[in-house]
Amino acid sequence: MAVLVSAGVVTLGAPLVPVVQTRFDLSETASQWSYTITLLVGATLTPVLGRLADGRRRRPAAVCVCALVAVGCGLSAVADGYPVFLAGRAAQGLGVGLVALAIATARDHVPGSRGVRLLALLSVTTALGAGLSYPLTMVVAEQWGLAAAYGGAGVLTAGVAVALAIGMPRTVDASRRTGLDLPGAVLLTAGSLAVLLAISQGGVWGWTDPRTLGCAVAGVMALAVWVAVELHVRFPLVELRLVRQRDVLAAHLTAVAMGVSLYSTPVLVSRMAQAPSATGYGSGLGLLVVGLVMTPIAAGNLAGNRLALVLARRLGSRGALATGGAVAAAGPLVLVFVPGGALWTLLLAMALSAFGAGATFGTMTTMIVGAVEPAETGSATSVNILLRLVGGALGSAATGAALAAHPGPVAGFASASGLRFACLLCAAGCAVAVVVSLVLARRRTSPTPTD
Repeated sequence: MAVLVSAGVVTLGAPLVPVVQTRFDLSETASQWSYTITLLVGATLTPVLGRLADGRRRRPAAVCVCALVAVGCGLSAVADGYPVFLAGRAAQGLGVGLVALAIATARDHVPGSRGVRLLALLSVTTALGAGLSYPLTMVVAEQWGLAAAYGGAGVLTAGVAVALAIGMPRTVDASRRTGLDLPGAVLLTAGSLAVLLAISQGGVWGWTDPRTLGCAVAGVMALAVWVAVELHVRFPLVELRLVRQRDVLAAHLTAVAMGVSLYSTPVLVSRMAQAPSATGYGSGLGLLVVGLVMTPIAAGNLAGNRLALVLARRLGSRGALATGGAVAAAGPLVLVFVPGGALWTLLLAMALSAFGAGATFGTMTTMIVGAVEPAETGSATSVNILLRLVGGALGSAATGAALAAHPGPVAGFASASGLRFACLLCAAGCAVAVVVSLVLARRRTSPTPTD
């Protein structure tokens, strides 16, 4: 429940970007930051929370995260200006780390086949939370405004924080370390933030702008130092040697490639749904109908997640991972080859994209868990989440640049060709994931439930 609520809060920015743009009288680029900043914070701090999940401070870390997310929702609800609203959205990004916390807890306390199913399900809770929250968020935002949407999310998250404080089990192994690799945490956070900032803002600042190049160089240097530190410290923030295992490497590279489509396709569909028909692709739908268009996210991810277990048993990890990527690629391709923005095409695109993502991320988690020790579960899965968000930042930057480079006949909206090109970029990310799966993933079958 904690992960579902937090995931819904984190993803509030995607469907509400146009609403935020109107509310604060912003440009399209500036309004996109209401979504991007949440992903940046989530990406950079999730590995730290993942390591805490592997230690004895799991419960206080989870309670603290939920409390901060609730505070962030409150800030966004009462904000009179965009800077305060953004500060709230930044705090909400901490909720991304709850997925790693939940996966580590489940592995410790739910053994056997039930544990395998639960771990696979937890891997897609971000998408499930988004799918469940989108329709409700759209209704609330349309009827009562942004303040009600974020205020309600804050109340729910505060309730989850109380529930975790009362009922979350402690770490099973009392011998696990309690310390945190602070130098590694600072270096990874700073390096990831700088690189992601360069990626997300490169299209705005210019790819050769000193700010873009400075962030990129500083980030790469910080990450290089971080790698050197992690390989020599006794208790690293991230055990980098695990990447030498083929399944872990395949899962991490697939996460980057799939992240491009996972985070960008819903934004493109939302923009298509709300764009006027004069653009050549827009449906001109109201917020309530746009929310309904997003409902296949939850159902598709859940169905794909369940199918992943069957595919892994019959085709092995390689086949399950590649199948998920191929189905996910079909989602944005529907928007390319079926022009006009009809409601049924938007629903089909979301369903295929969500189904493929559910199968892929469910497989990735079971591959990682099967390859690492229990004490490394939170750390390894948090890195995978970080890499999904790196892919999301790459996708957001690439699709944003594609839209900006193809202005359409209606002011503030891209042309039909620009939108199709952005969709092709999402499909290309899924295609790369298929290739990585077939080349790197082991043939062996991943653990699956027998009952």
